[in-house]
Amino acid sequence: MIVKNPGVQVFLRDYWQKKPVLLKGAVPDFVDPVSPEELAGLACEAEVESRLVFTRRNSWQMQNGPFRSKDFTSLPARNWTLLVQAVDQWVPAVRQLLATVPFLPTWRVDDVMISYATPNGGVGPHFDYYDVFLVQGQGSRIWKTGQHCTSRDTLRTDSGLKLLKQFHTVHEWHLQSGDVLYVPPGVAHWGVSVDNSLCYSIGFRAPSLADVVLGYSEELAAGLSGDLRLQDPKRQQPLRAGEITQADLQQTKRQLQQVLHDDAVLARWLGMHMTQPRYPELIQPAEHAVQRQSRLSLHPSSRLAWLEQEDQFRVFVDGDSQLLPVSNNLRNALQTLASGGSVTYNSLARNHACLGWCTELLTRGSLQLEFSDD
Repeated sequence: MIVKNPGVQVFLRDYWQKKPVLLKGAVPDFVDPVSPEELAGLACEAEVESRLVFTRRNSWQMQNGPFRSKDFTSLPARNWTLLVQAVDQWVPAVRQLLATVPFLPTWRVDDVMISYATPNGGVGPHFDYYDVFLVQGQGSRIWKTGQHCTSRDTLRTDSGLKLLKQFHTVHEWHLQSGDVLYVPPGVAHWGVSVDNSLCYSIGFRAPSLADVVLGYSEELAAGLSGDLRLQDPKRQQPLRAGEITQADLQQTKRQLQQVLHDDAVLARWLGMHMTQPRYPELIQPAEHAVQRQSRLSLHPSSRLAWLEQEDQFRVFVDGDSQLLPVSNNLRNALQTLASGGSVTYNSLARNHACLGWCTELLTRGSLQLEFSDD
């Protein structure tokens, strides 16, 4: 399906996690926030995650960065792709691409990966377990979307990439500057560059339910008293020795459900888990004096989420949780920070609880001072 502008409600109802769609001209007059040369420069930095993928007929080879400048001068004119992960954490203008999907929770966003591909360059047929928006920059690419995949699909890993052995084209899309292709989780896709092109991949966090069950159960178990034991006060005489009856199973299930249905524990675990930073080592405090009117923003590598519980906010930053008193001022500040904006120090530190929380985030580096161009 190719649409011009379906509207948020139509997109969420008809396409989100259901089927691919090409949003033609979704970002009009698109201007690339980075150049290929700047992207190559980032790939030379040790802290930046990067890869080169070479294409030859129906095979692919991958090299991991960091790279050296001379590695790029010796590359051929076609058949290769440079991928740089989490560029939004390094380039503020790239972070602004997240405004392409303002209707989705910021705590679900993972990163913006950028790929620069030469003619015939690509990373091969694959699928992801998460939603992805592919924003086309300079140049153009042909994208094919295919079958729905699961962990049972056969992969070829000889290149270091997890590529599909079988790919069945369902749709073919020609992306030009400003077009956005949405691909739901599990849908096979395969992009090939027509010319020298840039593509911005906005990926989302989607933890496996196995990780959710494991993490939540560990959080839950840590708070349970050892006095809580399996009980069966309505025990009936067993008819057969050694038999676990349906009544036994139901009684165990009831006790488990009583423990599991703790929304406060689930909310705390989910917020802490989803705000774990991808690169925590990059979050470092800056040595600057803070004034009441100083403007603060979230560190590019930090993550923030929050929820409102009666007369309290539970705020999550970089895997930690904090309870703060509800106020319209703080609510607005949290929304602004989560959206990538800045707020004044005074707007965060209006009472003792918020002052201590704000000071801690500055000390850790999760909050940083913003300076004007002057």
